[in-house]
Amino acid sequence: MAKEWAKWFYKSRAWKKCRAAYIKKVIGICEHCGNPGYIVDHIEEITPDNINDPEITLNHDNLQYLCLSCHNKKTFKKKEATREGLVFNERGELIKDGY
Repeated sequence: MAKEWAKWFYKSRAWKKCRAAYIKKVIGICEHCGNPGYIVDHIEEITPDNINDPEITLNHDNLQYLCLSCHNKKTFKKKEATREGLVFNERGELIKDGY
């Protein structure tokens, strides 16, 4: 879920166009594990301070296409919200990895 301050960006025509082009570029495959992708992720996260910087938000060099499992590992590991083998699904529920 996008943070409230970022919703306008994720609804923008520029992001939708950039996102579609990036998925096509990587052939829809997760760049970490090779499974089908799920989400275009910003490597350097978007913040209120950089959301207007296209070098961060719309630059293919700052994007990666990840499956849900790889995205959750990347996003939630730094917050240590889960232990090994557990991930959050698309509804934010804690589940066993791979289910």
